[in-house]
Amino acid sequence: MFNDDGTGQGYNWDKIPLIPFRCNEEEIPLITRCKSIQDGLNKIESQWQDQMEEDPRNTIMVLVNYDGQNLGEFRRNLAQYGAVKVRTVDGGGGDVKTLQIQVNAENYKAIIEQFKKAIIENCMGYDAKDDRLGGNANEMNIKSMYSDIELDSNGMETEFQAAFEDLIWFLNCYFANSHIGDFEGEEYEIIFNRDTMISESSVINDIKNSVGILSDETLIAQHPWIDDPEAEIERIKKQKEENMDLYGGAFGGKGDPDDEPDDE
Repeated sequence: MFNDDGTGQGYNWDKIPLIPFRCNEEEIPLITRCKSIQDGLNKIESQWQDQMEEDPRNTIMVLVNYDGQNLGEFRRNLAQYGAVKVRTVDGGGGDVKTLQIQVNAENYKAIIEQFKKAIIENCMGYDAKDDRLGGNANEMNIKSMYSDIELDSNGMETEFQAAFEDLIWFLNCYFANSHIGDFEGEEYEIIFNRDTMISESSVINDIKNSVGILSDETLIAQHPWIDDPEAEIERIKKQKEENMDLYGGAFGGKGDPDDEPDDE
């Protein structure tokens, strides 16, 4: 560490303090998993839109006993005037027929659906429109839908854990070189919190069925509506004390002088 005038003290680092935060062990970015599939999805949707719009190539015209212009001129006149003059040639009747090319929208829908599922699977994502979420959204189905995300998160957590260890090494070296203090032996804990969709009714029923098996503190801590278990336990205790004070005198509780027997 040197000042602007060149004075100061130099420090040697054991290694270059470059700390990568990888999303996985192979360092493969997310865009690599889905770019080709997303490009295919964009292309098939663009083709579907082109086919559904008015396109002269969707209609093939068949000319019967018709003379005059060449095909290019005929198409140009048809596009400009919107009409065709048909006449008899050598006694044969002239006619213009069309062959329609029908666009099957169901084929496009099936391909698009497959592309979307492939993107979700390759990127280990979450399908919010999964049928299991609407028909039977129980706890097992929800965990199954989150399984790919859980696996991806485990790999990222492992890589981030190693990165944070290198970061703490860098901080300890910086604090020591800056004469702030030596924190080499200090203990630390890195916690990764995850939020997962749950079925609250199933969790509450499981808590009810566990009454008498587990302690009240453990059951309260697992309740999905409670953020601070200790504060909730205090509120329950206070509520019980208030109920005892409220009904204690009515049932002959202590502390009410009118309930004490007279001395004879």
